Amino acid sequence: MFTLKSFFLIVIIICELQTSNTSVSLTIRKRKRSTNVGVVSLSNFKNVIFYGEVSVGTPPQHFNVVFDTGSSNFWIPSTLWSTKTTYPHQKFNVKASKTYFPVSGRKEYDIQYKLGALKGTLSQDNLMLGGIILEAQDFFVGSKPDYHFTTVKFDGILGLGLPSLKIAGTNTVLENLEKKNLISQRIFSIWLTSRKGKVTGDEVQNAGQIIFGGLDKRHFRGEHVYVPVLSRKGFWNISMSQISVNGRDIKACVPQCFAFVDAGNTDIYGPKEKIMKIYAELGVTSKDIACSKVRKLPAISFVIGGKSLFITRNNYAYVYIDARGAKRCAVRLLAGTDTWVLGLAFMQATHTVFDFQDLSNPKIGFAKAAP
Repeated sequence: MFTLKSFFLIVIIICELQTSNTSVSLTIRKRKRSTNVGVVSLSNFKNVIFYGEVSVGTPPQHFNVVFDTGSSNFWIPSTLWSTKTTYPHQKFNVKASKTYFPVSGRKEYDIQYKLGALKGTLSQDNLMLGGIILEAQDFFVGSKPDYHFTTVKFDGILGLGLPSLKIAGTNTVLENLEKKNLISQRIFSIWLTSRKGKVTGDEVQNAGQIIFGGLDKRHFRGEHVYVPVLSRKGFWNISMSQISVNGRDIKACVPQCFAFVDAGNTDIYGPKEKIMKIYAELGVTSKDIACSKVRKLPAISFVIGGKSLFITRNNYAYVYIDARGAKRCAVRLLAGTDTWVLGLAFMQATHTVFDFQDLSNPKIGFAKAAP
């Protein structure tokens, strides 16, 4: 188990050499050395997005951020953020931080996602990440959100994608962790769960963890299989050799297909033709499904690095209430991308280790997640 501080213990060694008249002893004193592991507890909002708390500035100001492996920039709302939001948000007050540093020029950047956009002013300040302090971390003080970002529950996004996705001239959190050698291993691991914990409104607390610098053996079963990241475009992109539904290979990966693992995405996306094959095996023609059929939905497996990684109906089927107040059911398998996107529906069943020991040759480890 990791805590905010773990320690290696160098034990006392006593070497004794005896002769007929002399005795010589050597003592090595006990010493402690920090292993620098940062642990952030994650909350689950409506089984749609997971986020956790970080702190920025001195004294610290606290924010709930999405740890997004599909982007690389880090932003939090400023005091100029819109007041017309669905949920209240923490807003960063630059004047209240003793360690805040405005980057020369105070240029405003466009930060865009597939869904959502905002303006951000490049800045630097101290970031506390599960007990690890990253001094002079580049980040963006956000303003002018579009409609999407006025409706979300979380405050900001901390990108954990590879550096080529970043805005030019900035240092990402991963780069800062690497350069300053602040963690014992250059990895971060993500464990998500769909189990029920303490519920506050629509939020389930302690629903997972992200660990910077290590992993917790209680979070997975068996051993991880590691595969190389193939793309140099910034995404954690890997290859798959097979996708099966109820044990039947749907021939979606002949000879292989490509996917990126995205902790900032709820669903699993794939090419339309391949998704339609999955729908056919499930007995549906779209993502919508009769709620009476959900209990009979089969397991779906993704073969990565020769290992079959399964998701069940508990991971990919969900219930929602439509505009008329009626109960509806659907699956989190959507068409629309050439490359597969393995979002939270996949990650809740799979413990993932993102290895950036060498940022030019990263890899990902996969194991069955513990419940």
